[in-house]
Amino acid sequence: MDKRWLKLRDAARYSSIGINRLVELAEAGAVKGFQDPDDKRRPWVFDRHSIDRYREGQAAEADVQQRALNILNS
Repeated sequence: MDKRWLKLRDAARYSSIGINRLVELAEAGAVKGFQDPDDKRRPWVFDRHSIDRYREGQAAEADVQQRALNILNS
């Protein structure tokens, strides 16, 4: 997927995050997402770059946790 702005289902597929969780993350400000004001149905759209940053942060956190476990188990 090369589009920057993704509809909810596309964002869920792209990120492997459930649709309800994506909306929660957007409402909490963890990812950039909003209900499209230009569409009468007001579907959610998400910024792919913010999803990438969120996932990269998760990967970095997991790496730190693994290194800490390695130190404890040494």
